[in-house]
Amino acid sequence: MKMNSTNHNPRLFLLTAVLLAIGATARSADLPTLKDAFKGHFYVGVAINRDMVTGTKNLTGYDNRTLEEIHKDIALIKEQFNQIAPENDLKWALIHPEAGPDGYNFGPADSYVNFGLSNHMYIVGHTLVWHGETPNWVFAGTNPPPAVTNAAGMTNAPSPALAASPNAAGTNAPGGRRFGRRFGRGFGGGFGYNGPRASREELLQRMRDHIFTVVGRYKGKIKVWDVVNEAIADRGTNILRNSLWLQIIGPDYIAKAFEYAHEADPDAILRYNDYSLENPTKRHKLITLIKSLQAQHVPVMAIGSQTHVSVSSPTRLKTKCSRISNNSGCPSTLPNLTSTVRRAARATPGRTSPTTPRLPKAVS
Repeated sequence: MKMNSTNHNPRLFLLTAVLLAIGATARSADLPTLKDAFKGHFYVGVAINRDMVTGTKNLTGYDNRTLEEIHKDIALIKEQFNQIAPENDLKWALIHPEAGPDGYNFGPADSYVNFGLSNHMYIVGHTLVWHGETPNWVFAGTNPPPAVTNAAGMTNAPSPALAASPNAAGTNAPGGRRFGRRFGRGFGGGFGYNGPRASREELLQRMRDHIFTVVGRYKGKIKVWDVVNEAIADRGTNILRNSLWLQIIGPDYIAKAFEYAHEADPDAILRYNDYSLENPTKRHKLITLIKSLQAQHVPVMAIGSQTHVSVSSPTRLKTKCSRISNNSGCPSTLPNLTSTVRRAARATPGRTSPTTPRLPKAVS
């Protein structure tokens, strides 16, 4: 679910998600829709994929939804939600797979935005700069990559610029990501690319061109952007993840991304987005990062806190959002809330394990 306010009742919020997951069919006429129940408090959003936007099957490569189910998904989205976010079609690998101004594929993103406009929905853009699902050409250039330790135990020293950084390469493990799709060869997400690299100036120019083109195309239509996604390190003492964005540009790549996005659309809400912010250590890193950006007058306007919860081990959503907002000075939103619900199986022969009801991103 997508929310633009921390003034909410998390118990009602989760209860509604549970009821929706268990029975996403006909609703009682005396019950309000989700968007009506929270009208005046916050938007209630949903992540949607290309099949849901177009009403066709397998454009996203999924095989677990029939065409009839997809049409029911669409009806549910229109009935219950007033905000949407794209599952993948605004990520760099999908919208800008090839280099240069002719390397864009706007069709799916255009369809997503038009779906939101035609249904009078608040439209979210996700995401502009991320270590994942970014084509290798973005980082490619003519500069040799940093040397790595060989079998004989010999290694070359890193460049002075990297060595001087408090988040220098090699001081922090990249950290895996358990969510998100791969797009095959050529989409290494910044960690799989080991070839010659772009210079700082080249990568900044590519970032600027991409942000100006994408944000500019949907200016006034997409109201909020996840500008930088998941830049904080999961482990270690360093604040930032050891991505190629960090290694090539340096820590100021985050500030540059926000500055470019603000130039491209001064009226858009610009958000930093990350996950596991209920973890005190990671939340502390987040607050340190945001305060640093604020001190530099970087236009970071909100924080997105991805939330993946289970009814068997609920997260204190209100407490988490309040702590982030109170300590950072930025509004905290829940751009991604997934609730895992399990119920007992019917007593049928040969089937005794619990079952998980399917809901295609309806509460994500």
